[in-house]
Amino acid sequence: MNAAHLHLMTVHVPVVGCWGLFVLLLLSAWFRDERLFKISCWLLLSVLLFATGAYFSGPPAYELLQEQYQIDKETVEFHAVLARSCLLAMVVLSMIVGNALIQGFQGENVPRWQRTLIIVGTLALAGFWTVAAHWGGRIRHPEIQFQTAGPIEAAKPEQEPVSD
Repeated sequence: MNAAHLHLMTVHVPVVGCWGLFVLLLLSAWFRDERLFKISCWLLLSVLLFATGAYFSGPPAYELLQEQYQIDKETVEFHAVLARSCLLAMVVLSMIVGNALIQGFQGENVPRWQRTLIIVGTLALAGFWTVAAHWGGRIRHPEIQFQTAGPIEAAKPEQEPVSD
């Protein structure tokens, strides 16, 4: 397994995970289920670990792809900026979630504004991760690049000249 494998395996967790956690957090608020809220908070912290792995496996994955394929550097750089921003936003949200978990450990009630901030933050992150994933997909999937007018060709591996 190489960095590209690791990146592709871990990068889907924050995207799908944040959407799923948003639904779980909404359900915990709707049913006023404290246990579901705490489980969702722990899962969000777990998703942060996968997001961290995905972020740090990105540059080595790019180096592997760059050796084999012609890649648009501007797309890669924009994807990297989005991914870094997503990761930092997730760290901030995780600090708020961690504070809520500590409040629970100390027997305090987590205020409604903080729960709302966690739910809204998770929704914003889900959308943000989705945009970053779209730009990541554009690196190797030219069919999702909407600005092209003509037929789209798939990226082809660079062929080394055959010497006799």
